[in-house]
Amino acid sequence: MSINPDSSSHSSLSSSYLSSSTLVRFPIIDQTRGVAVALMIFFHASFDLTAFGYLKIDFIEEKFWYFLPRLIVFLFLFCVGISLAMAHAQKIRWEKFWPRLGKIAFFSVVVSLTTYLMFPDRWIYFGTLHCITLTSLMALPFLDRPKISLLIALALFIPSIFFDYNLPWFVLGHKSMDYIAPFPWFGAVCLGIFAFHYKFHQIDSQRIAGGKILSWLGINALWIYMLHQPLLYGIVLGTSYFF
Repeated sequence: MSINPDSSSHSSLSSSYLSSSTLVRFPIIDQTRGVAVALMIFFHASFDLTAFGYLKIDFIEEKFWYFLPRLIVFLFLFCVGISLAMAHAQKIRWEKFWPRLGKIAFFSVVVSLTTYLMFPDRWIYFGTLHCITLTSLMALPFLDRPKISLLIALALFIPSIFFDYNLPWFVLGHKSMDYIAPFPWFGAVCLGIFAFHYKFHQIDSQRIAGGKILSWLGINALWIYMLHQPLLYGIVLGTSYFF
C-alpha cells in the first residue's frame, strides 16, 4: 500500500466519513481499541486473582506484567489520537467534541469518587480517563499537523524510554491505583494523529480472526472500562467464599 500523505490532503480524505451526519467506522480502529479492552480485562482478572491468592504474580518485577498495562494505555491513547483526527479532519466539530469530552470527564470523576469511597488510601485522582480528557484538549492544535505530532511523540517518548525522564506532572501523597500522567502519554495521542494522516485507518482488517468480537469490544470500550473491574472483582470475591 502506498502511503505518502501530507497535511494538505486531509480535506479530501475526510469526504468519505464526514459527508453525512453519521460517522463511518473503520474496523481497524475499533479492533485496535478492542485489543486494548481484551488485554485490560485479562490484566485486571489476573490482578484480582493474585490479590485473592489464586495466582502469584509480581506485577513490578516480572517484565511481561510490567509492560502489559503500559501497552494497554498506549493502545487506548493511540486510538484517541486517530479518532480525534478522523472526526475533525476538515475542522473541529465542537458540537461533537464537547459532548464526547464531557462524557469522558464525567466518568473520570465517577472513577475518582468511587475509588475514594472504596479505597481512600489508593484512590484514582488522575487515571486513564482523566488523561484522555486532558490530552483530547491538548491534541486539538495538532490534528492537521502530522509531522509536528510525530516530533512531539518522539520528544516525549525518547527521554522517557531511554533516560527515565518525563515532564513533571502533579502527584499526590498517596499511591494511586491508576496513575496516567499526560507526559509521556500525550505522545501516544500524537502518534495516533500521525497514523491517521498516513492512512492507518484504511488498513483492511476484515479478515482478522476474531475481528467482529474485537470490533464490538472497541465500540463499547467506555462502558466495558467502567463495568468490567467491579464485575471481575465481585466474581472473584464471591468465589473466595466457596474455594
